[in-house]
Amino acid sequence: MRALHVAAATADLVSAVASTVDPVPTAIAAVDSVPIAVSAVDSVPIAVSAVDPVTTVIGAGAVVLGLAFLARGASGTVDAVRLLRTTATSPAGLDGAERRIRVTGRVAAVDDETLPAPFGGDPCLCVEYDVSELRSQGKGQSWVTIDGGEAGVPFRVDDGGTGVRVDPAAATFSLDVDEKVKLDAGEEPPERVRGFIDAVDEVDDTETGYEVGPLTIGDDPRRRYVQRTLRPGDEVTVVGDGEAFPDAPVGEVKSRIAGGSPFVVSDAGARRTALRLVGSSAVPILLGALALGIAALLLSPIVTTLA
Repeated sequence: MRALHVAAATADLVSAVASTVDPVPTAIAAVDSVPIAVSAVDSVPIAVSAVDPVTTVIGAGAVVLGLAFLARGASGTVDAVRLLRTTATSPAGLDGAERRIRVTGRVAAVDDETLPAPFGGDPCLCVEYDVSELRSQGKGQSWVTIDGGEAGVPFRVDDGGTGVRVDPAAATFSLDVDEKVKLDAGEEPPERVRGFIDAVDEVDDTETGYEVGPLTIGDDPRRRYVQRTLRPGDEVTVVGDGEAFPDAPVGEVKSRIAGGSPFVVSDAGARRTALRLVGSSAVPILLGALALGIAALLLSPIVTTLA
């Protein structure tokens, strides 16, 4: 009888031990799943290493370039809005403490100081010029600038017998084209352009190609000469900040315009000038959007891998 009790007690003990030991394999199975998760994490560097580094660098460069173009385009649009919001002021009402003012009047030379226009040498106060050459670009052709520049000398804006001094050294010019000459292969440039070609070493008139009907033999020979000027007596609109100018001569207010945000010298009214600024910003914005699109295409593999 005692043996039966001992056997029963032994059976109960074995059963209790067995129930305690059974969860161990389950815990081991849970531990075994950890390497699977670790291997999934380890696969990320492998996938990233498979991405072409050259493509990634080019894509990153395209992002930087695209953002730079967009910033430049946006600045032109912002300047246009600011220009339209400036206050039209007569020069007689300036005292040297105004910000974002707009004056309109006839432009006059100061102490007879002028600049010679690049094409023809006529006297001017502000000038921009551009010399471009039609060159093959891949499967097409485009105008490539080979020389250009801008310059300006201090001038006076007269309105009703009172003038204000303007120093355009830091200004953005918005001027109409007053000279545009296109030359084909073998075509002799006009005299006003010939003088410029002879005087500027960077621009020569060597004919490196010839046109036969629609075909061009040799290098693209076409040239384009563009000039924009502000001449004494022209109507001018100036937008900028006023500052004190105590040395102003008789006939000028003791204020001058030499900077601002924006600082624009234009031969058109405010609305037309604003449209020009918006129009000039369209190309950088389009180029920026194109660059960002290319960047998105090049960087999409690495973005997909990391997502």
